[in-house]
Amino acid sequence: MHHPIRTLCACLGLAAGLGTVGLAAQDTTAVRTTTVTYLAGTSVYVGAGRADGLVEGQELQVIRRDAVAATLRVLFLSSRQASCQVVSGATDIVVGEMVRYVASQATAAPGALTTTSRRSGPRRLSGPGIHGRVGARYFVAREDSTSSGFSQPTADLRLDGQQIGGSPLGLGVDLRTRRTTTTRADGSSTADGHTRVYQAALHWNAPGARFHSVAGRQYLTAVTSISLFDGALMELNGSRFSFGAFGGFEPEPVDLGFSSDIADVGAYTQFHSRPGSRNIWALTTGAVGSYAAGKANREFGFAQLSVSTRPLSIYALQEVDYYRDWKVSAGEPSVSWTSTYLSTSLRPYRWLAFNASYDNRRNVRLYRDFLDPGIAFDDAYRQGIAGGVSIIGRQVRVGGEVRRSDGATAGNATSWSGTFGMDRVTPLKLSFTTRGTWYSNPTLDGQLYTLRVGADPLQPLHVDLNGGVRREDNPVASSSVRQFTWYGLDLDLSLARAWFLSFSTQRENGPDGNTNQFYGGVTWRF
Repeated sequence: MHHPIRTLCACLGLAAGLGTVGLAAQDTTAVRTTTVTYLAGTSVYVGAGRADGLVEGQELQVIRRDAVAATLRVLFLSSRQASCQVVSGATDIVVGEMVRYVASQATAAPGALTTTSRRSGPRRLSGPGIHGRVGARYFVAREDSTSSGFSQPTADLRLDGQQIGGSPLGLGVDLRTRRTTTTRADGSSTADGHTRVYQAALHWNAPGARFHSVAGRQYLTAVTSISLFDGALMELNGSRFSFGAFGGFEPEPVDLGFSSDIADVGAYTQFHSRPGSRNIWALTTGAVGSYAAGKANREFGFAQLSVSTRPLSIYALQEVDYYRDWKVSAGEPSVSWTSTYLSTSLRPYRWLAFNASYDNRRNVRLYRDFLDPGIAFDDAYRQGIAGGVSIIGRQVRVGGEVRRSDGATAGNATSWSGTFGMDRVTPLKLSFTTRGTWYSNPTLDGQLYTLRVGADPLQPLHVDLNGGVRREDNPVASSSVRQFTWYGLDLDLSLARAWFLSFSTQRENGPDGNTNQFYGGVTWRF
């Protein structure tokens, strides 16, 4: 179990400043659809990105039986993928579900679906030109018994430029600064400040052109195991075929300063369905080489397959590592099948879905600024095989899952989960989801229960109440029973389209002490 203060210190260094305002009105828009490609804890990954017309902070809709089941907000955005959080509605989202969004044509890739409608507003927050956001946030966590903990003010600046001055030139900037003051039980304290550059890149993407290039610090998610790098990317996009090549250096792992110690080069190709097709599919293959001091750090190939039709959804990933002679002499095979992931959803009827998955990836890029014992459980038991069924009505959702974890951080374990939820059942648009999970491994038995209740008492205001209990019985431990409980409140308020305020508080009680957490933030978009 991760202690909340230690885990939040680590997570906030990566994700502070990701929360932003919702979807803003745009001068020219296009209604499009994509699908959910992966789930990890509270993170929902969808198969569309900046090149498909998404922007950070945008809200997307999960569609079930022609009705909106949940609203997602984009937190992290790459060219072809996005990581989102659920801000209202159902939380039992499954891989393959349809996601609907309004795209900005200014950022959309050439040749994409262009069913357009006109919207106008008093102020444009996206489209051609330079737009962005400025945010300030404050987080504090304290332990009851020792008064130890930390406080962390943060600030962030995001700039997104498209067709600057009428040219094909664009830019992306993501700058975040924070100062952490840690207080110990004896009353002493230390302060640590960091300013990190997560993105600083120039884009060249002429309207209607199929050539796209990026130079500078950037994210790369088309390649499965490469995230942040300093270098150049080139993409050629067609109606049925795309090609990309990149090269650069990995930044320092802690301060994200420039470093030439590790160099990465690679290329990938993608075959995909035509824009506007009812049946969506894509097959991506590529190879990557990572080198340190002239010696191979890692060399691997990969393949990704995604299929989305009304009755069937499939997402599959396979990486294959190649080891040179010096690694083979140390006992490694010359070729090793690594990082396998498969997720399928079969929907014989609109109200019924059968789901199955297999996951043995060594690590997964998760972007979040919050952890509780429920999220920590899902991360620890991520690897393994699972199967389940979901019954989906217009307002009622029921689901069940069996999972066999095959190692990783939690060891071999078996778990059974059930979920039940209702959506927008009163004039306050009340929604709730409850979950129960029972699990066991060779050393312990445990139960996990969570409940989330949300409401929209006013159009710009969303309120969430959440809580849970996690209990573990380990007969061989000195303290055989360990129990964690938590409860919290989240408020999100949008004002005048450009301002977004958020507030969260949570209390966690556990065998190692009780912790109180408070978070507040304000963001202005321009």
